[in-house]
Amino acid sequence: MDRLGSAQRVLVIGHASPDGDAIGSVAGLVLILRRRGKQAIGCIADGVPWFYRPLLEKDLIHTPQILGESRFDTVVTVDSSDLARLGDAQALLGGDPPDIVLDHHQTNQGFGRLNYCDPHSPATALIVYEIAQALGPIDEELAQILLLGIATDTGFFKYGNTDHRVLEVATELVKRGASLQRIASAALENKTLNGLKLLARMLATVTLAADGKLAYGWVSATMLAETGCTEQEAEGFVGEVRALHGVEVALLFVESPPGEVHVSFRSKSHVDVSEIAVELGGGGHPRAAGGLLKVPGVREAIQKVVPIAIRALQ
Repeated sequence: MDRLGSAQRVLVIGHASPDGDAIGSVAGLVLILRRRGKQAIGCIADGVPWFYRPLLEKDLIHTPQILGESRFDTVVTVDSSDLARLGDAQALLGGDPPDIVLDHHQTNQGFGRLNYCDPHSPATALIVYEIAQALGPIDEELAQILLLGIATDTGFFKYGNTDHRVLEVATELVKRGASLQRIASAALENKTLNGLKLLARMLATVTLAADGKLAYGWVSATMLAETGCTEQEAEGFVGEVRALHGVEVALLFVESPPGEVHVSFRSKSHVDVSEIAVELGGGGHPRAAGGLLKVPGVREAIQKVVPIAIRALQ
């Protein structure tokens, strides 16, 4: 709190390929700081996905290209377990470590000057909520942004990280004007026709292994090009794979761009997929993790990752 209190010009960076928690944490902290008289701006390498933009003010989060040569006395990263996850926004650090790291991933590498990581927190937005409580009142706009992060990172309160504290905070945010319906509609009800076609093609690739306890599917760069989709539209596909009856671990391989394969790991109850991700240079949570492989294509990625996942199941 003292470091944020002395800051004047603050840059808040979230991870690339942002989810609701990254967006809510960045935007929420920017709002909190601005209301304390600070000059604060958010940055996410890939920008905010179009379906989340109606929930935010336009000037809260920008891409690194827009910020250009802007200078800041304090840089905060949120919801990112390592520098690589910042993508192109990492360049804004100029080779220096961030001043403050706020996160909840158990694989966080402690890469800042000051590090606060709570692996027991269901969302980084919940950590930002605690900062908001300490620094000032929470109005409707801030409540909406914070609930976005909390709701999405708990799977709309159906994941195992949902406890009484999460529900109490969510209730408080709704009391202050946040609309869970608006958030759910933005996150879950904005599929495109091309996105549905891509989902159908991904589902046709789904394969079972380890006596049905492991399931994996893939999206190739060719599939993205032929359906006119971006990697962003494959967000959430891994949940469809995990939904299969009897499956404990689900994997999704997405090739974008060619030569790079993003792997999403999910588990239902007992396998710590963050350990698999760390072995491959990634990170995350026990039930949800990810990593990036630089390999020729999805076939090579599958050959490398699936045996490791099978060993974890055994």
